[in-house]
Formats: sequence, structure tokens, C-alpha cells
Amino acid sequence: MGGSNHLNRVQISISSNDDVSISRTTNRSSGFSSIMKFKRGPRCYALAAAACLALLVLYLSDFSYVYALLNKKVPVKRHILRWEDHHHEVDHSRPRIMIGTRGRMGNHMFQYATLNGLARRYNMTPIMLGSLDILDVFKLPTLQGDFSLLRDPITYTEQKASAYNPGVDKIDPNRDVYLDGYYQSWKYHDHIRADLLDKHFVLLDPIKEAADRYIASLLANRKKQGATLIAIHVRRGDFVRQRVKGYTAAPIPYYYRAMDYFRKKYGNVMFIICTNDLVWAETNLEDEGPDVHYSRETDGALDLAIMMACNHMIITSGSYSWWAGYLVRGEVIYYMGYPQPNTKIGNLTNREDYYPPYWEGKW
Repeated sequence: MGGSNHLNRVQISISSNDDVSISRTTNRSSGFSSIMKFKRGPRCYALAAAACLALLVLYLSDFSYVYALLNKKVPVKRHILRWEDHHHEVDHSRPRIMIGTRGRMGNHMFQYATLNGLARRYNMTPIMLGSLDILDVFKLPTLQGDFSLLRDPITYTEQKASAYNPGVDKIDPNRDVYLDGYYQSWKYHDHIRADLLDKHFVLLDPIKEAADRYIASLLANRKKQGATLIAIHVRRGDFVRQRVKGYTAAPIPYYYRAMDYFRKKYGNVMFIICTNDLVWAETNLEDEGPDVHYSRETDGALDLAIMMACNHMIITSGSYSWWAGYLVRGEVIYYMGYPQPNTKIGNLTNREDYYPPYWEGKW
């Protein structure tokens, strides 16, 4: 344009000995030229082949391994049980049951457990959606499909997210069923708890192995082999920011009282604290010491696996914390101040339906 016109010329030459030369000349008043040379040979071809192989592997694995590494997660391979691969094993005369999915991992665990609990109660075939994040954590034995598999279903909609829906007591056992809601109550599935622990919520091998290595290393470094392991989950984040909705974060004295209870009862203990607010926890709770350790893992699945490997549990608020407690086979202490009464969340919760009677509540 105007006086700024200039001409770029690029010349590429390939000689018989596999040398490649690239030269660029710019016709400007100052004059400019550059020459780059490289030689093709066995090493060049080997590198190109390796790069192509790596891209092929990534393509076939849906980039899941790289995604896991970039997000500091344990790489896993899903346990896939597609309906179309196993439908010949199903008794098609039985009614089918499915549940909608809302929320995140802890919510999905409630929905999955309710699905299987009611399927057992009414002798139905449970089908789960194949897109759920819990498939990245557990070897779930339930067939995976979509809602098109339901044949003229009846929909049962809950009235309160964290309260038992008596409508499920009147399910027609001869019709396909669709469950609409969160269904967060132990009453839907506690009759199959042993199966949930032993056959359903079974960790994928890489996550289980990573958690076992983590705990073994911790106990060895602290010289605490034989200690009773107590997991503590500290939930803050949105539970602090959205108090007006009824979310409540456990206060500092709650943790000290719960920890004191376990110290007095078991003596030789090791507390493992998992949290979504590490800065707050390290600032306000006990310093890391001989029997206190803070997990700095960013993988929620691995933290859950670490807590599941403990003997007992101190939980705070939220469905993720609830399930960490439910999957621990020992004592569970929960914070009685959640949710705040006379709030949106509080009005959707029935404490007797939400917290199992064999857990102990503390303020």
C-alpha cells in the first residue's frame, strides 16, 4: 500500500542427498534475506512416525489420559455396560426403571442408589444414563442406556429434594417407571446398603490403587502404622457464599469437638482432612502434625477414595460429604446445623429422612 509495497520470495530446493534448503528474500530498501537448512534422514522419519503414533493413541483414547494429566486427575477407563451389548441377558417381561440426573457427583450417587433400591423393591430392571460422571469413579454394574428404552412409563416426581417421597410406596410394579428429582434419602436404598458398598460403589482400580499408595505413604512417613484412620471433610465454597438459601458451613468448634471425641475413644488416631478450601482449613483448624494431615489433592475422586479407605468419618454439609460418610463402614459424625431451618434448602429437607439414624449428630 502506497510506499510500503514490498515483495517476499520464498525458494525451496531439495538436493539428491536429502538436504532441504529454504531461503526467503525481501525486496526492501534495507535489503533482507534468510536461509534455513535441515537434513532429512532416518531420525527425521522416526520422529514423524512417533508423532503420528502418539496422535493415533490419543485419538483412540478420546484424549482422556491427557485430560486427566492436565487436570491432575487419576487416569481411568470407564466400566462400560451398554444396553445394546447386554440386552439379550435381560428379562424383557420385567418393567424397567430409570431416574433423571441433576447436580454433580454426590447428587448422582443419590440418584443411582435410589434407582437400584427401588428396582430391588419392585423387581424391576434398572437402567442408568451412560453419561454420568460417577462412571469415572466406580465399576457400576447397572446397564447403561437412554430414556427411549422406557415403554410408556409412569413418572413419579418428588416433592422435596432431601425428604422421602411417599409416592414411591404406590409404584405400579407392572409399568415402566421414570423417577424425577434428586431423591436424597437413605430410606430409598438402605435395604441394599451392603450391595451398594460391596458390588456397586466399587472404585475403579487406578483410583483404588492411588488411594492405597497415598495412605500407605502417609502412615509410613508419620510412623503411624496401626492407627485408626479418621477422615474429615470440610465443605465451604458455595456453602459459605449462599447462606441465604440455607447452606451452612460447619463452625470451627464442631471440628474440635468431633476430633476430641475420636481421640478419646481410639487413642492412636490419624486424621486426614479433605476440603475444597485448603487455605481456610489450614488457617483455622489444627496445624498439620503427628496425627493431622491435609490432603492437597485436586482430584475429587481420589479424595473420595482416600476417605472411603478410612475407618471413621467426620462430615459437614452437602451430598459429596454425605456419601463419603455413607461409604465408610465405621462411625459417622455429622454437623446438625445443616441446612438452616426456614430457608429454601431447609424447607426441602427432612432431617430424619436425610441423615441415617445410626449416624451421630453434633453442633
